[in-house]
This record gives sequence, C-alpha cells and structure tokens, in this order.
Amino acid sequence: METAKIGKRGTLVIPAKLRRRFALKEGDLLVTEEREDGILLRPAVAVPVEIYTPQRKAEFALNNSVTKEDYDEACKYIRQELGLDPAGIPYTDPKMRERLPSNAEFDGWIERNRRRDEAKTRRKRA
Repeated sequence: METAKIGKRGTLVIPAKLRRRFALKEGDLLVTEEREDGILLRPAVAVPVEIYTPQRKAEFALNNSVTKEDYDEACKYIRQELGLDPAGIPYTDPKMRERLPSNAEFDGWIERNRRRDEAKTRRKRA
C-alpha cells in the first residue's frame, strides 16, 4: 500500500511507483468515484471526437448513395441542410449518378441474388 499526499488546492501527489505502473504522466485524466469506504481513482480514457465540416458531410452523403434516388436525396440534403452546391463537392465524380441503378433496378438485383443464393443452398442440401 502506498500513501499519497494532498497539497494546496486539493492537488493529489500519486507515488512514483504507482505512476510508473499505470503509465500516468502529468496532464493525464483520472476518474474519481465516491465509494462507501473511500475514493476510487482510475485512469480515464479520452477519445478524440472527429468533427466533420459541411463539405465532408456532403462528400459522405454523395459517395454513400447506392441508387439514383439516394443520390437525388443526398443532393437535396446538401442544398437544403448544408447550404452547399453538390456539384462543388471535391472527390465526387460528377457522372456518378448516371452509373447508379434506380431503386427498382437495385431491388431487382437484390431479389435475383437472393433467389440465386437460395438455389445454391438447396443444391448443397440435396
């Protein structure tokens, strides 16, 4: 058991042996929990939060479209919610919409693949 000392303004000095064991260094965060028998200190994990710019959100919306209708909805979102012109979003192929299937084409493709997979499963069982 180690003894720690509380200094001015509540500063807690953790013994060097414990700082080394738990890889604690100046500026690290600790979680403090009130317990029935005292105070529990645990190293805290701080995860950086990524904040996306409106341009990056627009890029995600366009590049994650799987049908023409999705792409059109993404463009509407970009114009109305982000206040940007979809044509001006970098890293987006301007002819992307032309290559996308419609919702009906996409649904047909999914259905054909589902039937194909079912047929394969039936053949394997036979």
